Amino acid sequence: MSELGTAERGTETKAPEAPPLPDAAFEGPDVGAEPAEPGEPDEPGEPEGPGEPEGPADPEEPDALDEPEAPGEPAEPGEPEADADPVDTGLDTVDDGPQPERAFLGDVFSKLRDTLAGPREPAEGLVDRYATVDRPDFNAMKMPEFGVTLLEYGTPLERPDGQRTPLFDGPPRRDQTMQGGVGDCGVIATMGAVAEHLPEVISECVKENEDGSYEVTLHQAKKVSGGGDLDRYEPTGAVTVLTVTPDLVVTYDRPDRPAYAQVEGGAAWPAVLEKAFAGVDQTWEGDRSGQLSGYERLNLGTRVNHRAEMLTQLTGRPAYTDDIPTQFDMNGVSPDRQLLATFREKLQDGCPILIGTRSTEKDGPPLIKDLVASHVYEVTKVDDRGRIHMHNPYNSSHPEPLTAKEFRDNCGKQYTTMGHERDQ
Repeated sequence: MSELGTAERGTETKAPEAPPLPDAAFEGPDVGAEPAEPGEPDEPGEPEGPGEPEGPADPEEPDALDEPEAPGEPAEPGEPEADADPVDTGLDTVDDGPQPERAFLGDVFSKLRDTLAGPREPAEGLVDRYATVDRPDFNAMKMPEFGVTLLEYGTPLERPDGQRTPLFDGPPRRDQTMQGGVGDCGVIATMGAVAEHLPEVISECVKENEDGSYEVTLHQAKKVSGGGDLDRYEPTGAVTVLTVTPDLVVTYDRPDRPAYAQVEGGAAWPAVLEKAFAGVDQTWEGDRSGQLSGYERLNLGTRVNHRAEMLTQLTGRPAYTDDIPTQFDMNGVSPDRQLLATFREKLQDGCPILIGTRSTEKDGPPLIKDLVASHVYEVTKVDDRGRIHMHNPYNSSHPEPLTAKEFRDNCGKQYTTMGHERDQ
């Protein structure tokens, strides 16, 4: 953080509460107004040495929105309690919470994952899917007391001079992505990470048609394992081809500007690709789409496995979640050194790394260095001093570099990444 139930797109739903006044509601990605994403729990502290590893961190007491604990398993943040009516999002979930501590076997599991799966022909019974994404569901935020509907569909890609915002402005780049007024930081961070490491993937994924629509091709992905740090997605060999219309959600007072993924970088592909991810649920079979669809589904946020699935959908390469190390390994290497070595290797090999910060809703300590709670970042660099650099999908307010211990203390238990290209 997966397929032909059809729901009518473009349904405008009424907000349950009156939102802020129109003139302050959508002035860029307001950190204070950002919808909360499912939080990531606290990170265990640094163990004292190889001879005395820490035991499993005790999970925090779940709040009113937490899922009840299964025997022997920690509570998952962001899920409804048993006595509440759960909202079926149609998304597979994994436990982002504390994992049982165990000896970290160097890079063995990572290399095993990187070599097990690769591109393959479609399995028997799998077929390419085709759909048109016109106007995915969104929250129109109606304010009858003011006679205003804050959000509506418009054509912000059409410029006043009669020209259209180009699909690309040079090779796709991370800094062309910018989160707008919907809580899909995981989607924007994933798109930006792929654009920076594998720009040709984005260029091949999104095309402009002669009739003014766009064609987005996503690789169909399947989850091939489960449990702990072995959650992995791989391509099936089939694709989903989406015809995306140019209409985008805008605010009533800024019809020339998308309300969601921005086009501040001079290229339209981030807004088009975000819309494709919002509308892909109309190709899902069964009840995976749940009670919410379109942009409303994106606003629920993502988990680590959802982001792995998106990496595979975009790149056609295996992607997986992995545990942040918490113990010395069998060679006596500390968790911090393991983490830094793994991140350096992944980044050197052009593999995106995505991480969510923990939640502060349970009276936990505040986050440091301007980190936003329950928010997804991309890891962009490990410098010579062993500090981890991170990119905020707001395309601003990036945190100061973190030490490995600061990273573990303020971020979730798992991160998302991909296999090495040389192993495909």
